[in-house]
Order: sequence, then structure tokens, then C-alpha cells
Amino acid sequence: MGLSPSYKWVKLHLGWSNINYSAYTLSGRSFFGVGLELTPGKWYFSALKGKLQNPLAIKDTLVYGANLIPGYERNIEGAKFGYRKSKSKLELMAVRTFDDVNGPAPSGDVNQLYGYQVLTPKENLTLGLNAGLELFKRIELFLNTGLSAYTADALDTFTIKYGNEVPAFAKDLFQANSTSRFSLAGDGGINLRIRGNKIGFKYRRVDPFYSNLAANFFQNDIEQITFTTGLNLLKRKLRFDGQLGMEHNNLTQLRSQTANRVIGNAGINLVPSEKLNLGLRYTNYQTESMNEILQLNDTLRFVTVSSQYGFNADYTVPGLIKRMNFTLYLNYNTVKDESQNESLGDIRSLLVGLSHGLTFTPKELSIYPSINYNQYQYRTVDQTRYGLGLRVAKKLLDKKLMLNVGGQLFFNQYNGLNDGTSSNLSLNGNYRFSPKRSITLTTLYRINESIVNRSYTEWRSTLKLSQSF
Repeated sequence: MGLSPSYKWVKLHLGWSNINYSAYTLSGRSFFGVGLELTPGKWYFSALKGKLQNPLAIKDTLVYGANLIPGYERNIEGAKFGYRKSKSKLELMAVRTFDDVNGPAPSGDVNQLYGYQVLTPKENLTLGLNAGLELFKRIELFLNTGLSAYTADALDTFTIKYGNEVPAFAKDLFQANSTSRFSLAGDGGINLRIRGNKIGFKYRRVDPFYSNLAANFFQNDIEQITFTTGLNLLKRKLRFDGQLGMEHNNLTQLRSQTANRVIGNAGINLVPSEKLNLGLRYTNYQTESMNEILQLNDTLRFVTVSSQYGFNADYTVPGLIKRMNFTLYLNYNTVKDESQNESLGDIRSLLVGLSHGLTFTPKELSIYPSINYNQYQYRTVDQTRYGLGLRVAKKLLDKKLMLNVGGQLFFNQYNGLNDGTSSNLSLNGNYRFSPKRSITLTTLYRINESIVNRSYTEWRSTLKLSQSF
């Protein structure tokens, strides 16, 4: 539960909230506590204090699933100060994350089970600098950096003595020991924009073992140099975006081998008419990860995509009485196996879907049927899921209530054999008492009946109250 009231340039966060500072400091992590954001004019100030969920509480793997692991309680505190003018900015930030060594600790054989320094209490201090400068309304210079001081075991007694050149306040902020390491990460570059077209250059480097407890996992020991372009053609009916560059690892020359490769992505968007929109995309690298729900496994995971092919087509038939829409999408992902401890083999996933939208404007009624096909392959495992779904949306009570009711039914196969069904029912409602006050309820009930894997039911519900002044 979280509450984030705001009044003019003051915003307060209570309970579970999200505040993002930068990709290398605080990014993508929810905290439970109190936070403050002040945006008077061109200035920005933020501060927060609370607790984070320790990700070791559930250790998830592609092969063995999730295991419950006892962990330390994790605390977080941070602040950010900045100045912004148009596309120019200068921001300084600091985030400290640390485990409570005085609280409950893992016991028994769990430490031996998960290896050295896996369940030890951690401490992390990250400092960040974000800067941007716009020149002549065409040239954009940008820089994003992070410095991480990370301790793998806060209980280690062999501390490192600082010299006299280190200020006293720095010694109080972070006390290093024999398990501590200091590392840098960042990116910077330049973009030139002319009449909706863009060309640019970007450099990105993440030191080996760069760790940040206040951000989702991202790949380290990596250096990238990329060139970027964005072009509008055929009177903006055709848009091309792309990146091309080089990437390598082994920045400290301590690995036995160095991997070099050409990296890039390209996307084409074609709008031949107001009714039809076509898109085609390819990428062979993605170094950042995100929290998302994988439909095939019905669970939350951190996902890193190595190669992705995508195609989407959207066709709309407008009308005052009845409006129709058709959407086709195909996505093919591959993840290259770079595991040093246990070979999983290359992972491949295919997603195909077709959806249709039918809206009866006078009745404020919309119907959305869909069909989906998923295939997921790794090692000797081949999982397939196919099925259909239906969602109905209706405005009621003089358009104050927006109601969405839907359901999906999937048939599962495991290595060609029947593996039961997966289904879900959803109910979403939004009632607007006034232009400034509303309430939203989202509910999802999932049923998984499996023959090979475990069966389970799951219920998720979110209630949101919104009040503006």
C-alpha cells in the first residue's frame, strides 16, 4: 500500500513508492517508507528513507524455479539535488543501502548451501552525476555516471584504514573492509537533431563487478561505442531508427578470453495510410533488465534479452457508430548461453498474437477478442501454450464508471505432451466521483492446472485512491 499526495511543486511518498534517480544509482526498485520530492521552478530536490525487499528472499532460476531463502532486512536512504532548464540539466545524487546486521540472520546450513558471501549482510553507497547541455536547439550533450562502493560482508572485521587525505565525513558514510570494492559505470554522448532527423554518438562503460543494491541487475564488465540515427522519409510516412557499434568485455584483462562483437538494432515504422501502421524491429543486445511477468511461467523474473525480432501490424477502421481495429504481433527472442557453472543451452521463445477491437460508440461498449501462441525452448525442454481471450469494456453511470471484465484460457504442452490448462479472470473498475477524485480496483485470479509441473491458484488485487487539489 502506498500514498503519494502532491500539491503544486511538493510531492510526498508514504508506504510503498517508487522514485527513480538514475540508471546507475536508484532505478526500478520500490521502497517502503517516506519520500519527498520538491520541484520549485527549475530546481529539483528529493530525499527518501525506508526499506527494500531483499531479492535473496526468493532466488529464481530458469530450471529449478523459486526457493524461499531467509535474508537480512535491507534499508535504504538517499537524496538528489538538481537544476533543469529545457533539455539542459545538472543533477547530483547519493543513495546508501545497507542490511540490518542486528536483525534476524540466516541460520543452519543455508549459508553452505548457497555459497560464500551470498547470504552475508551487504552495504552499498552509490554517488551519481547526471548532466545535459542543449546548444543552438540542435545539439544535445549528455553524461550519466555512477560510483559504487560495495561491501559483500558488512560483518568482516578486517577494515581498511583511510589516509589523512580522505575527509572525515566520508569515513562516516562508508567504512570499507576486505570485502569492499569501488567501481565506476556511466555513459555519455552527443546528438544532433535537424528537422525531426537525428544522428548521434554514445559511449558506455560498466566496470567489472559493478554492483548496486538500489537498482535492478544490469550487465557489467562491458564497454560499448555506438552510433545512432533516426530518419523521417516519404513525408514522415516512413521512420527509421537504428544503432550500430562495437562491444567488448574483459576491461581489466583478468579473463582468459575477451569477447568482441558488433552490436546494433534497427526499427522501421511505415504508415502508408491513416488506417494502417506497420512496424519491424531487430536488436541483438539489451544490457538492462526489467521486472515483468512471463506469460509462459506465470512468475516475476529479471530478463536479459540477447536477440529480438519483432513485427507488428495495426489496422483501424474508423466510424462514428462503430469502430474496428485489428492488431497482429510476432516476437522471437533468443538468449545466448554464457553460463560458466551450468550450461543451460540457448533459450528461444516465440510469441504470436492476434487481437480485434470492436467499439460501439453510442453504447460506450468495446469488445476485444484475442488469440495467442507461445513457445519456449531450452535444454531438452519444449513448452508450448496456445489459447484465446476475451475482454469487454463498458462505461456506466453517466460515464463515471469504467468497467473491464476479461478472461483467458490456455492449453499447455510439455515436450509434446498435454500439460493441463492455464486460465485467468480479471475485473478492473474505475469510478470517478469528480474530475479530481477517483477510485480504481484491479483484480486478477489465475488458475494453473499442470500434469508435469505444480498446480496452483493465485489472486492479486490492487486498490488505488486518487485525490487532486
